[in-house]
Amino acid sequence: MALNYSFAGKKVLVTGGGGGIGRQIIQRLYDDGAIIHTIDKNPELIEQIRKELPKIVAQVADITDWAATRKVIESFGPLDILVNNAGVLKSEEFMEITEEGASMHFDVQVKGHVNVTQTVARGMIAEGNGGTIVNMSSLAGRMTLAGIGMYSASKAALNMLTKTMAIELGPHNIRVNAVGAAAVVAPMTALLPEKTPEVLGPRLVIKRPIETNEVADAVLFLLSPLSCMMTGEVVTIDGGITAN
Repeated sequence: MALNYSFAGKKVLVTGGGGGIGRQIIQRLYDDGAIIHTIDKNPELIEQIRKELPKIVAQVADITDWAATRKVIESFGPLDILVNNAGVLKSEEFMEITEEGASMHFDVQVKGHVNVTQTVARGMIAEGNGGTIVNMSSLAGRMTLAGIGMYSASKAALNMLTKTMAIELGPHNIRVNAVGAAAVVAPMTALLPEKTPEVLGPRLVIKRPIETNEVADAVLFLLSPLSCMMTGEVVTIDGGITAN
């Protein structure tokens, strides 16, 4: 039996859909006939999505604005699928971490995801049809490097938050998993400390960068019934870094 599933007609929200992995995910779901909603804080990227993928409902929203984000998401109506993809990264050595940098990471990667997920889950619970949620974590939630302490801490927190979501939303037939990727060809990778490639490169077992489409493969698998007994998991995609 072939491993395939269609998302046609499924109502989806992808946060941070303007670029990188998020953009790849919405493209894949769009091509499969899903009913897609996306939010991003960058107006230019939202406008680009509206032009290139006109059937998508794309709105400007900054998930650190709790009330405004909730209002936008509620306007979408009940959803079947959520991908918490919005993320930030600011490289700071430990002794240089600022209050702004510390807050920024947790406001987006933890508080923002709590707010978005609460809002979407309320609709899923009210509809009574269950749902699937994937949080975009990072390999940095399992291991870290000099200069990304707050990013790593926020992703580690997101990993545990994923497990809590799975436990508490499971009785409503809502599954929650996360994907922790590393060495991905994406805009955020350029924000990592300069020495990151020489630290991680030798540990790659598969000696090439990971493409955003390959991360999207794992996300779509976790969103589909093909992973129906998986919840509370953090799936690592790292080309073998943690195995080496």
